[in-house]
Amino acid sequence: CYLGCCFCQNFPFSQLDNGKIITAEELGKIYNELAKKGVHNINWVTPAHVLPMLLEGFLYANEKALSLPIVYNCSGYESEEIIDLLDGIVDIYLPDIKYSDDRIALDLSKCPNYVDINRKALKKIAAQVGNLQIDPETELATRGYVIRHLILPDNLAGSEASLKWISRELGKDTFISIMCQYFPAYKAHTHPLLNRAITMDEYEPVLELVEKLGFENVWAQDPEDPGGA
Repeated sequence: CYLGCCFCQNFPFSQLDNGKIITAEELGKIYNELAKKGVHNINWVTPAHVLPMLLEGFLYANEKALSLPIVYNCSGYESEEIIDLLDGIVDIYLPDIKYSDDRIALDLSKCPNYVDINRKALKKIAAQVGNLQIDPETELATRGYVIRHLILPDNLAGSEASLKWISRELGKDTFISIMCQYFPAYKAHTHPLLNRAITMDEYEPVLELVEKLGFENVWAQDPEDPGGA
């Protein structure tokens, strides 16, 4: 990952360099194996720094793998140039809107100028693929985007400002996912405001705001089962 979130829940991979080096040909075989198992898509997670290799892997993929939608799963800290290059390649984007305050973004995730970069990227994504499209027969997404927002303790994510921006700039029909799964992973236990899970008093007002703003397409996690929706 190209962010450095002190609360990263996937820190063994994103921050500690766990994993192994593989060739593009080996990656192509992985694509083929996934397609054979019947996966619904190929999901790239914060992949901008390895995009050439991810694409090269498709040179060794079969037709079944090549027919799968590509999902670009990211922090929303993306350059407009990268998004332009992905036009016609990526089918579905899953970008985050993490922060509405650059100082907090820099402090917690080491990403300068996050707000402006994120909002430009979200507009570019929306213009490129349009709102989420779902196949009525399979109930699977085929194209479009979903914006995810993780609520942080003490309103560090700036939820109200971000949701109002989405409503105003992208529209109330935008598909959004409101997540309450935060817990103090990685180095968060050393941060005085991040060393706890969020409370219902922090979660419920965000859900009420989503309703007040008139969003039409919303996924919200159950606090008792954050893995669900």
